Formats: sequence, C-alpha cells, structure tokens
Amino acid sequence: MDAAQIAGLNCLRLMNETTAVTLAYGIYKQDLPTPEEKPRIVVFVDLGHSGYQVSVCAFNKGKLKLLATAFDSELGGKDFDNILVNHFCEEFGKKYKLDVKSKPRALVRLYQESEKLKKLMSANSSDLPLNIECFMNDIDVSGKLNRGQFEEMCAGLLAKVEGPLRSVMEQAKLKKEDVYAVEIVGGASRIPAIKERISKFFGKELSTTLNADEAVARGCALQCAILSPAFKVREFSITDVVPYSISLKWNSAAEEGLRYDLCRCHMRTSNEEMQLGLCLNSCLD
Repeated sequence: MDAAQIAGLNCLRLMNETTAVTLAYGIYKQDLPTPEEKPRIVVFVDLGHSGYQVSVCAFNKGKLKLLATAFDSELGGKDFDNILVNHFCEEFGKKYKLDVKSKPRALVRLYQESEKLKKLMSANSSDLPLNIECFMNDIDVSGKLNRGQFEEMCAGLLAKVEGPLRSVMEQAKLKKEDVYAVEIVGGASRIPAIKERISKFFGKELSTTLNADEAVARGCALQCAILSPAFKVREFSITDVVPYSISLKWNSAAEEGLRYDLCRCHMRTSNEEMQLGLCLNSCLD
C-alpha cells in the first residue's frame, strides 16, 4: 500500500499473484460447473525469477475460491542462474586465472550470458557453448555445458519442487485424482526438469494455456476492470486466501507484550472487513 501511495496510485485492492493467475484463467472459461455442481479443481504452479508459488483453486460459473496456497521464496529462476554463474566463475578461475567476482561489470555480463544459456538448454540437450569477448583484462573466455550436467548441478534445487505441491494438496484435503488440470506459469517453469517433476507428482500432462510471462499482469488488469465503472466486464466473485498469519501486539497491564497470532482466513471481495472481524473474534475467543 505504501509503494502504491509513493507511486501516486489509488490502490483499490491487493491480491496475491497466484490469485491474479486464477482470475486470468477462469474468467474466460465458458464450460465451468454451475454453482450447484461440484467445483472444478485446478492447481496453479508459478515459478518465476525469484519465487515459487503453488495454489489450488475451485471454480464454478462466475466465481472462484482459493482452497490452499504454499510457496518457497528461495526457489526461482535466479537460483538456477546463480549455480551457472558460480560454475563458470570457478572454471574461468582455473582456466584463465581470473577472479570474476572481483569485477562487478564482468559478473553482470556473466549473469546475462548464463541466463541465455539456461534458456537454450531448455530447448536443447546437446553441449552448448558460452563465449564472452573481452570479458576481463581483454581476455576472451569460453566454456560449454549440457542439460544433463546442469540438472546434476541443480539437484538440490530440483528436490525442493515437490514440497509446496504436497503441502497444498494436504491443506486442501484433496487427492491427485480430484485435480482437473495443472496450469504452469512463470519464466522458470520452462525448465524441462521442473516440468517433469510437477507432471510426475500429479500423474498428468501439464497445461500451458496461459501466457507464462503475462498471466499475473493480465489477471490484475482484469480485476481492475471489474472494479472500474468505466469498463463492462463479466462479474466474477473472488475468495482469496491470506498466505501469512496476522499478528496483533499490544501492551497489557496484566501481562507485558501479550500477542495473538490469528489463523489464516478467507476474505471475500465484498465484505472483507466483516470476514476479518469474525475471524479475529473467533481467534480471540
């Protein structure tokens, strides 16, 4: 809210990234079950540059409800880039006697080239070159890597993929056969080893109907259009989930620093204050 105010924006609603993705997915669907029917369960996996988020959503005609959400803030595309950069820093140190990390300009160039190599490895499994001219001290450097070697280097990161998937299924009390589709978004979701692990976990082919890079922004734009009186958009009810617990602190004469951690609660767009108040009262009781 502070960031929006500093930028001079009138923030009407905050929403989670994966919730924006679910709106971008569901608002155009014409074949969703009616409100009386059993909802369609879809899992959304968002693996971007700096974070990994998973959510389970139940869709009915004209509405969606987030059932569970999980995340790993230490798993993202940048972590795979870091592994490549550290690998080539070590290789260039042995091969060319260069201390790459001592020169910020050279390190930035290596990050750029490593990211390009990562993208190429997603589409090609053969040995791929990395060449940088006048890298440091007028020295040209080169190296090569293939997808198999890259996956071995990233084994620790790839092992983290299943944790949030298992967590959301347990939170929502769902079985894998209850899931209608698994939609993946985010730039890092294009890494074949990640797609393979997600697909293997759910035992089904992954869905890529959304634009991996634009899904969050598109969902936010749709929410803005729903809130705006200037645009005519199909009404869509959104029941979001708060992924972080809410904490209240105050000083008490009886006990210093009394603290209550409120439970996770669902908040509807139309009556957020009332829902939060009910949740707060029940927790304090």
